[in-house]
Amino acid sequence: QTEFSRADKVRSWEGFHSSLSSSRYNAQTMSKAFILIPGARLPEGEAQRILSSLPEASARALSSLGEGAGQVVAQVLDAGCYRRAPHLSWLWRVITRRNSTPHEAPWRWLSLGGREQAPELWCLTPLSLENGHVLAERPELEEREFMELTFAIEPVFLKAGLRVQIWDTSWFLTRREDWAVTTAPAMALPGLMLDEAPVEGEAAEEVKGLLREVRAILADHPVNAARRAAGRHAVDALWISGGGHEELFFPPTLIRSVASDDAAVRGWANAAGILIERIGRDTGRWPEAPHGDVVAVIEDLYPAWLARDWEAWARALPEVARKAASYREDAKRFEADDVLVVAFGETGAATLAPAEAGLMERLFRRKSSVEPAAWCPDRYEGAVQ
Repeated sequence: QTEFSRADKVRSWEGFHSSLSSSRYNAQTMSKAFILIPGARLPEGEAQRILSSLPEASARALSSLGEGAGQVVAQVLDAGCYRRAPHLSWLWRVITRRNSTPHEAPWRWLSLGGREQAPELWCLTPLSLENGHVLAERPELEEREFMELTFAIEPVFLKAGLRVQIWDTSWFLTRREDWAVTTAPAMALPGLMLDEAPVEGEAAEEVKGLLREVRAILADHPVNAARRAAGRHAVDALWISGGGHEELFFPPTLIRSVASDDAAVRGWANAAGILIERIGRDTGRWPEAPHGDVVAVIEDLYPAWLARDWEAWARALPEVARKAASYREDAKRFEADDVLVVAFGETGAATLAPAEAGLMERLFRRKSSVEPAAWCPDRYEGAVQ
């Protein structure tokens, strides 16, 4: 719990949260617990087949996610560069209250122990390819290999006005002037043909050219030749993503606690005013925090969803359901009036929200549930922007 402690002493803001701008569900006086599940929605054309073939334990687990819900609120969050990672757009907007694309690099750098950087900072991620497709497994480099590749690629970036920054065996880039470009987050690339990964903005062609030039250097580099000969994945390509500046977000977030395994998300939470002791990893419980809205992110389905490996997806469902049930129970500590599961797909989300209560529901608090067929197929009819 020390990764963002440098600035925590000045981040002691408090607040009361009444609504979230990213959700159409607006209960003005109620506190809410949000359980985000990236990769929980299935391609519409395959959903019926996958759902009908789920093992019994997986089917029960999936159905349990809709318990307590009475309506599905569909949203399209990003049909551009952050498609395949719309949960990052949701988290960025809700935590930081910014409507821009997420800035990942500064907080990924800080989480490694790097010092503050004044220029714009970008992630530079090594990738391995198979038949042109990005593999989920990233190549782990020994220090000698890392430095040899650094010396090989650095001139390309220097020529373009970028400086390569290193921390242990991770690469980043800094640029004196902000870059007018947005790219897909590196986490969303596995399974894609690299040439299909979206790059948008005025500098898109410049970025694509740099990546092609670096890829040509890597293709014949002795480090990669040795790795291939030893049966290890080569560094076939690099990817630039997540550019932005470290900053403190104002007004501060009104979320009281965040649980996530993503270092960037934890960094955003701290920079938006959540004390470091109220930020944790995905364990099924939130760190101690006052009454108010809380957010948890369960990523267990996401790798299999990216790979379109539906058997692995099904195997992961019971653990996802266990964590979601644990968070539901834990939400009572925060006096949360509602627990909302937010299931993410390709470009957006389906929020499993309580039904709009009528008199009978308010009096008797009838139990309700939304079945997977109503929210799991990833369709967009009626979705709100």
